[in-house]
Amino acid sequence: MKVRSLRIPEDLDQAIEYVSKVEKTEKTQSLRKLARLGFEHYVAKAYREGNMTLRDASDLLKLTLSETIDLLAEMGVRGNIRANDVLASLNTFSPLD
Repeated sequence: MKVRSLRIPEDLDQAIEYVSKVEKTEKTQSLRKLARLGFEHYVAKAYREGNMTLRDASDLLKLTLSETIDLLAEMGVRGNIRANDVLASLNTFSPLD
């Protein structure tokens, strides 16, 4: 694990303190948890907007595809493949003769 030094605004410090008290953990553990949740939100938003694939999201989050799908579903994020995308893919296949 790497060590980083950063300045934390007062409101974020209060959030870290709150999580630490509620979950009865050290502040550093609370900060890591909040950072992870923030990154998961960032990736979910990028996926929802179509800026990354499910595999990209899975790789960034260091989760299996199944775990990533479950996480996105918990966050209310649906797949970013639209009907037009599916139809366009189907049109690339020629019918069997």
